[in-house]
Amino acid sequence: MEIRQIKCFVAVAEELHFRKAAERVGMAQTAISAQIRNLEQELGFPLFFRTTRHVSLTQAGSVFLNEARIVLERLENGVEAAREAAKSGLDRVRIGGIDAALIWFLPAVINDFRRSFPDVFLPLTEVTASDTQVQELLRHRIDVAFFRPPADISGATWETLFEEHVFVALPEDSELARFDSLKAEQLARENLISYPRPARPYLAKMVVESFEAINAKPRIVFEVIDKYTLTRMIAQGMGVGLVPQWLTLNPVEGVTFRPYSSAVSRLQFGVAWRSNDQGATLHAFVDAARTEAQNVRNTLSEHSKRFGLA
Repeated sequence: MEIRQIKCFVAVAEELHFRKAAERVGMAQTAISAQIRNLEQELGFPLFFRTTRHVSLTQAGSVFLNEARIVLERLENGVEAAREAAKSGLDRVRIGGIDAALIWFLPAVINDFRRSFPDVFLPLTEVTASDTQVQELLRHRIDVAFFRPPADISGATWETLFEEHVFVALPEDSELARFDSLKAEQLARENLISYPRPARPYLAKMVVESFEAINAKPRIVFEVIDKYTLTRMIAQGMGVGLVPQWLTLNPVEGVTFRPYSSAVSRLQFGVAWRSNDQGATLHAFVDAARTEAQNVRNTLSEHSKRFGLA
């Protein structure tokens, strides 16, 4: 079975017209018909019902179409990965990350790594949802990913780098700012700005679970993906919201932060890579991330102490 045969089959299956399929793949109609006949002979079953005016898939053809598309997608991804590797002299690490990684954590990692590997190409991709990061890893679209752990990371190796406390972001003139820390009961009557679960599953779940613990529902008035959008809205008095600790390390005009004592757990942050990937360049990059993670843990520890947190 040849790739050309599979491409011809997919073209005919999607067009359901031999002439149009032939034009699509740049072949003569007789040639594409021959490719399909040869493929059917090799498989031992028909892929199409044919009449003089109509072409349709057999049941077996429909099943084969799904698998054929997967084969072609994997081939395309493989070609693209090889092309990128060739462009960068086989020295590259494709990085995926959520906002915390790209904005706060990764710049120091990349700067440190480049001192030892100045010629390695490091393309960055932002992906908001952790589950999507794992999918991108397993599809070989990225090589290493920085995110908060999803429920299932089968096929990828996960390593926690550090944990963060959860804070409440509120307008600096809010009555709640007089408290050293805040809990869900104190936010029950506040307009809450939260996150859509598909994009920010960890924090969205944190909001719901902390209120469920007191048999209450949060008054969610807005959902936003970007945390800086959230803080801008809070600065304008539109509500309060939960944020990870990294966002509180630097002042945000018009916004103050208090620890959220109702948080059901700390927020984990870590790195993942394909379990079977033993590339030396990749693991050198992971080592650089581990080194920076120690600096981050020290920073978070000192910051936590200022708020009386362990």
